[in-house]
Amino acid sequence: MAGTGPGQGPCPQYHRCPMKDEVKQGTEGSARAGLVKEDRTHYSDYEYAAGNSFSGYAGEGDISIDGDNNWLISFSDLLSLLLVFFIMFLVVSKSTGTPDTPPRGEIKTRIIQPVELNPKIALVGKRIKDELSREMNSLNLGDEVSVVSTGREVIVAVKEKVTFSPGEAELLGSFEPVLDNIANIIRRYPSLQVDIVGHTDNVPIHTPRYPSNWELSVARAASVLRYLVQTRSLDPSRLSIRGNADQRPLVPNDTPEHRAQNRRVEIRLRHVEA
Repeated sequence: MAGTGPGQGPCPQYHRCPMKDEVKQGTEGSARAGLVKEDRTHYSDYEYAAGNSFSGYAGEGDISIDGDNNWLISFSDLLSLLLVFFIMFLVVSKSTGTPDTPPRGEIKTRIIQPVELNPKIALVGKRIKDELSREMNSLNLGDEVSVVSTGREVIVAVKEKVTFSPGEAELLGSFEPVLDNIANIIRRYPSLQVDIVGHTDNVPIHTPRYPSNWELSVARAASVLRYLVQTRSLDPSRLSIRGNADQRPLVPNDTPEHRAQNRRVEIRLRHVEA
């Protein structure tokens, strides 16, 4: 039969047959289409369509994600507004500061007006000073006793030569007439408050009884108070004592004469209005 043997007809035995190739390709294409159709059953229609849509754009390189980053634009606008707000707040707060607040680095000063002395107190102080001066002059103690008025108080200062022996706090007999005259003035003016202050020089003292000048100055003031209360029967509520040691010198402690001036007892009389 012609065309059926090897080398005969449209499809020789040892030659490639185009018809077979086309049939084979068609068969393989149908198989692939069937696989694709079968695999589609594993996805939802939405996922499948999305995949096809994405694959359609993938080849063109036009993928866009700007829609996902739009919130960054709004967030940056918000930060800018906040920054402007705080800058304006700072400027307004500085411009509306109170006029009493001084600028940084500038010291605010205030002038304190002196309080005018009550004429009544000044008059009483002058009268007390005059009376004490007459009494002290009658004792012939010279410059060992001084009476000074500061306007608010009268200060009677008695040096150590009249008051105490060196390094001791027992009253000398020469000191008692001075205290008697002062007690008479205190009793005569019930409005007076009395401060008794002990002073020493800067020579250190170290004894079992007085370890330092602090103890010595306080002990001397206490001896004066004890005499006025126990011997002269003054009201103790009107009296107070203080020891300053060598911290309130009248003159520098540089010579024996100056140190003698600084060793003293002060009796300060203050008029207190009721």
